[in-house]
Amino acid sequence: MEKLKSNRYIFQFYVGKAEVRAAKATEDRDFELADLLGSLSSIIREEIQELDEEIADWEYEEAN
Repeated sequence: MEKLKSNRYIFQFYVGKAEVRAAKATEDRDFELADLLGSLSSIIREEIQELDEEIADWEYEEAN
């Protein structure tokens, strides 16, 4: 359980970094990089969602 939560935290950290860098790339008019980083953020967000589901299942099982 702690490993799942740790992975979730790490993924959130990198999503934040990618989004900040994507905003900077947009300001610099590097739209290709901004798009790539946006796609990366979307993929990582999907992983976070899967982790959230695993954590919820784990917590449910522990409670019952």
